[in-house]
Amino acid sequence: MFAWFALSALLVFAALYWLFFVKPAQQRASAKAAARAGTARRAVYAQTQALQHDVHLTGPAYGALLRLARGDRQKVEFWIIEVQRQMPGHTRSDAIALLAERTAVPMAATA
Repeated sequence: MFAWFALSALLVFAALYWLFFVKPAQQRASAKAAARAGTARRAVYAQTQALQHDVHLTGPAYGALLRLARGDRQKVEFWIIEVQRQMPGHTRSDAIALLAERTAVPMAATA
C-alpha cells in the first residue's frame, strides 16, 4: 500500500514538474527562435527591398549628407529640420544644398 502511494506521489510530482518547469522552458526557447527567425527575415527584406519612388530625396547633395551620417537617414532628416528651424523661409531643397556646401569644405580639406 505504501509503495502504491509513493509511486503515485512520484508520478504526480513528475507531472507537475514537467507542467510548470519543462514545458514553459520549451515554449520560451521556441518563442526566442521564432523571434530570431522573424528578425532575420525582416533584415533580409529590408536590405533587398528597392527604394520606393515616392521617397523625397534630393540628388547628390542628399547623398553626401547620407554618407556623412553613415547611412542614417534619421540623422540627415534631423539636420535638415534644424537648418529649416534656424533659417526660416528656406525650403527643404535649400536646406539640403546649404548643408552639403557646409560639409563639402571639410571633406575637400581632408581629401
